[in-house]
Amino acid sequence: MSHNPKEAEREMEKAIFISADCWLKVFDFLSPFQLGLGIALISRRFDRRVDEHFKTRKWKLGEMEIRRKFGENGTNEMEIVNYFKGIRFQSLKIRCRTNSMECDGVVRAKNGIDQNATKCADRLGHSLEIGTKKSGANSRGEHRCNKYVLEVISDNDQLRMMEQYAIDYAHSIGLVCPISDPSDGKLTNIYAVPPPIALFPSPFPRELYDHAVNVQQAMNELYFRVASDHDFLMDAFKDVVKGDPFMARFVQIAKMVHDEGIHQPLAVQLQRADYMAHWDPSDGDGTIALKQVEVNIGGIGGPGFGSSVSKLHQKVLDKVAIEHGGQPAILANSEAPVNRSRQNIAYALYQAWKLFGDPKAVLLCLGTMDMTHFEQLQFIQFEVEKLGKQQGDLVNVLVLSLTDASKRISLNESGDFSLYLDGTKRVALVHITDGNVPDEFPTEHEWTARTMIERSNAILSPNIRFHLSCTKKIQQPGMVERFFPDDPKRVALIRSTFTGLWGLEVEDEATREVIENAIRSPANYILKSQVEGGLGNFFDHQMAQMLQQMGKEERGAYILQRRINPLVVKNYLMRQKMPALLEDVVSEMGIYGSLIGDQSNGRILHNAFDGHLVKSKRSDVNHGGLCCGGGLIDSLLLFPMAQMLDKSNGH
Repeated sequence: MSHNPKEAEREMEKAIFISADCWLKVFDFLSPFQLGLGIALISRRFDRRVDEHFKTRKWKLGEMEIRRKFGENGTNEMEIVNYFKGIRFQSLKIRCRTNSMECDGVVRAKNGIDQNATKCADRLGHSLEIGTKKSGANSRGEHRCNKYVLEVISDNDQLRMMEQYAIDYAHSIGLVCPISDPSDGKLTNIYAVPPPIALFPSPFPRELYDHAVNVQQAMNELYFRVASDHDFLMDAFKDVVKGDPFMARFVQIAKMVHDEGIHQPLAVQLQRADYMAHWDPSDGDGTIALKQVEVNIGGIGGPGFGSSVSKLHQKVLDKVAIEHGGQPAILANSEAPVNRSRQNIAYALYQAWKLFGDPKAVLLCLGTMDMTHFEQLQFIQFEVEKLGKQQGDLVNVLVLSLTDASKRISLNESGDFSLYLDGTKRVALVHITDGNVPDEFPTEHEWTARTMIERSNAILSPNIRFHLSCTKKIQQPGMVERFFPDDPKRVALIRSTFTGLWGLEVEDEATREVIENAIRSPANYILKSQVEGGLGNFFDHQMAQMLQQMGKEERGAYILQRRINPLVVKNYLMRQKMPALLEDVVSEMGIYGSLIGDQSNGRILHNAFDGHLVKSKRSDVNHGGLCCGGGLIDSLLLFPMAQMLDKSNGH
């Protein structure tokens, strides 16, 4: 391979293209962005064209050479020699049989880390679509319906056809997002492509989906009660503010508004509660339980995507039925749930706008161009305008960044504290998705604008008290019971979704013990700050190092959470400028809910489940948030839990 960087890059691009075209599986040792550090292995499933290549028993890719031999009793042998982008396989032979794989030799990476060949075989087993002697077919709940995608795609040509079909349909329904202009690197609406998405809906236990839907209205009410309890919020953040200056500013604004007197008791809560299917291998054949990852309020992200990708996946499944001459048997007990997240969330905002009582007042959405691809505010805007027209209202919906709003809004402090845009447009409702991370407050002007909005009589979605209610400390012992003192059934329903969680602000034996345990066994924990979108999550060695270095005050801004062991399934993941690749996938299911309530008397005017959003990622990736770049948009295909656990449905 060429030592010239540009030529090497071109060769690598060619190699990856050939790999994908010939049904090769690319994997990596270091990170998903270093494809050059990967090798390619031929799958057992290859089309007729690839089979022709292997009739010679030999095929080359760059400086990597794969030899394949056909033995007796269905035994195939692959030998990989030479180098491929810095990774050397020394006499690595893989003998493949029907249900097992043997592997001899050592894999040496350029970073000097040697890996036992058996461990290498474990990592590569899914590429060969067989198990290994060490980890059998059912070791992670990988049963037949968990990888139904292998049965609905018969060859590489069909995969490429389905991929192009999905891309074409995504464009036709507006499932696209802006990308950077090649001339200046800035996001522009001139160029739009589908976001990273899964080709098929990912399998998920039906019972866990039903559980999440059934608990959502209780979750909405829990956070409404939390947001209405000023004393609780101040106490919950008394240690956080010592180590988190950003959250300290929010607490300061909340205290100012409370002391001055709240001018608008009505508030909107748009919530997305995120869950995973936690697989527990300690219980015999293993059990699957619903476990909460986090709760987001306000900047919930993705309701437009949620509806669109569900529509896309239904279309893809319809195409599968056409290709197979009917629904494949593996899908007989499956169900794709209806998802109207976009329409339902728009309905909640429209109802709140009407409650303000001024048909000429505007609905202001605060968002940024950088987050347009995820927040999908334009679709919410269109839906609200559509609902208004159907009911005889002309709703003026405007979208601005917090920075732009800081230059155009004003507050009538001498009158009724109405908020105005450009001096003349009264604001009925502010839907806030901008201003959730420090980078979105580059100057004091943004803080002044947010304070002005909070002091106004506009209905807010959410107000700053709801923003603070989304503290990750709500899962700590006694918190749910505080807000539902006479409803043990509802407490039990909510708590059934919680995983282990510990605050770190107290200096006692129990806290020291859990910190020491996390340092010893970092793979079992996640360290989380109050920052949303996965940006404040820390894992493994980085987490252990932070725990060792932080003082008590700094620790108070974080919580430790027991790490969820998510159910692993198969899916084809489609990323921009890359062919769809078969991956081991874990999914995070976000359940949308909305609530409109009067915080002065606790009266709830609207409380609903609104749909879902699924974010999936490769199973070996920690940061799977869409904002971080590690996640993809997905939807659900529900199967009975018994079928997902039934070993008779395995390989």
